[in-house]
Amino acid sequence: MIFYLLIFFIILSVSLVLAYLSMKNYQEIPDALKEYGIYLVKKPNFLTLQVLGMLLDLCQGKLLSFERLFKGNLQVLVIFGPKKILSERFSEILGLLELEDYTRVSGDLIAWEVGRKETGEFAGDIFKNFPALDEDEQFFWQVILNGNHGQIRAVLFVQDIERKKILVSTLENIGGKLLHKIPKPFTSAQIFENYRKRIFIPSFGYKLTKEEILRFTGLLHN
Repeated sequence: MIFYLLIFFIILSVSLVLAYLSMKNYQEIPDALKEYGIYLVKKPNFLTLQVLGMLLDLCQGKLLSFERLFKGNLQVLVIFGPKKILSERFSEILGLLELEDYTRVSGDLIAWEVGRKETGEFAGDIFKNFPALDEDEQFFWQVILNGNHGQIRAVLFVQDIERKKILVSTLENIGGKLLHKIPKPFTSAQIFENYRKRIFIPSFGYKLTKEEILRFTGLLHN
């Protein structure tokens, strides 16, 4: 009897330790099905510093993500955030159109985290020298925000190995004077899963000004 009680308490202790460790590594994940939505921004030029400031103020305590999507020679801007705020306050000014989740994509991919350099200046469009993609190639660029802290991820879908080498060498240098590729903290599959779930990891976040948010989203060109 004592033996079985000992086994019970050992199992209970291990369970408590695992529960503690899981909470210790907790990452903020929004309830995407209920509170959050994904919207195509049909009027990206109307996302000015003033409009962004209003959006950030209203989304305090909420996650917000700007995502630039490239496929072939096409590109669009998508925003992920609280449905109530986006649909009621910004739908008309930004021309928002609610979308289904576009991240249900299969195929060979490579993904990486993008860090902010402590020093460096950059003027112009960070996507100015973006390489031409074939019709079946896609690139996702995510600037996810939690207050004034941001985290950037990049995901490339390409099948051909040689094409992958060429594209990655160029895409890793987006915003080269301000941004840099972080040595892989996770696998590409894990990074894409974090992208898809819009997970903000505080230890990878860094402060961004409103100007930097627009620049890193490809909306500030001067």
